[in-house]
Amino acid sequence: MDKAKHFKKIMEKSDSTRVIILTAHYQIVGDVYDCEDCNKDSCVNLVNVRLCHVNNSYDGICEDDVRYDWLHINMDKVIAFSFI
Repeated sequence: MDKAKHFKKIMEKSDSTRVIILTAHYQIVGDVYDCEDCNKDSCVNLVNVRLCHVNNSYDGICEDDVRYDWLHINMDKVIAFSFI
């Protein structure tokens, strides 16, 4: 099972579309845009996104975040995620 399918399976079990994703450099919080044609090839799309460099995040609070309406994330770059 590819990472995007595994991600979607966990999302369905958690009964939530709100997610926090950690990469090597960013903490990303957003809502999964659930679209079969969009979320494929090990990618996931988020809407209402808050992006914060991990060096600017302390105790889950981002001091200097950037907001996006839409963000496309390659799942190969994801280190950890949790549905909230």
